[in-house]
Amino acid sequence: MVMRCVLKHHVCLCVLSTAVLAGLALITAQTKVYAQSKNCNGIANPGASRPGSDSDTGRIECDGGGMKDLSGKRTIDMSTESGSGPAVKVHNGAYTIISDTLIITDKGQSNINPAIQVEREGTLILGGHVDIQNVYKGIEVSGGESSVTVTRGVIGVREGEVVFEVTDGGKITLNEGVTVKGGGRGSTGMEVVLINNGGDVVLGGTNFSNVKTGIKIMGTGKATTVRGGGATVFNLVRDGTGIMMQRTGRGATVIDMTFQGSGGGNMGTGAVMGGGWGVGVEYGEYFTG
Repeated sequence: MVMRCVLKHHVCLCVLSTAVLAGLALITAQTKVYAQSKNCNGIANPGASRPGSDSDTGRIECDGGGMKDLSGKRTIDMSTESGSGPAVKVHNGAYTIISDTLIITDKGQSNINPAIQVEREGTLILGGHVDIQNVYKGIEVSGGESSVTVTRGVIGVREGEVVFEVTDGGKITLNEGVTVKGGGRGSTGMEVVLINNGGDVVLGGTNFSNVKTGIKIMGTGKATTVRGGGATVFNLVRDGTGIMMQRTGRGATVIDMTFQGSGGGNMGTGAVMGGGWGVGVEYGEYFTG
């Protein structure tokens, strides 16, 4: 009888251990899914270092986990974390709202990641004032369910670099009140919109100057739309281009935009089709002077 009780006791322990192990495995799996989130908890505090708190100077990464509303002024210098990725990354279905001031710089000009990167069904709404300066690339969005909305602020890239890049059906929306500018006063200019394999860009009437390429469309012919909302690309640099098609991009539509040259010699080209199937331009204008 004693032996039987001990045996039953052992069996009980064995079953309990299996249940505990299963629970631990589930917790570990969930932790692994959200382990990459960083400074994506809520209010940013100066000098914050404890778990669950947000640094006001550290890079932001929101990896899954539903909706997050981030508040408090945040200032991120990408050169202090060279090679560590973008200043803000939202992915794996995360829905993130940054409601206060966000300042992103790259004082050392050493980081070649975008200031903001959204992918894998991530959603980012920049509801507060945004000030992005001197970065390699402004905003990069990848995937059909991924999107970024900018409500107000300034976005500036280094000379010759890309402001907005959209791939595989991603979407970028600028509301009125957003200013975009390229760095320097040289002849290189900036590339405003690069779309690869389809995407949707809404420019909200934003004006651009010192531009090398207004819109470059590449890829395999997936649906591509750029809605200017009255946006104007001023001062195309020497040999600059308003709209460029490369590879097999086709069926793109550009709505309500104006492209204006600098008025000098070799001031640029309205549209260049390099193997693409054409662009439908609605309510668009191009001036050489």
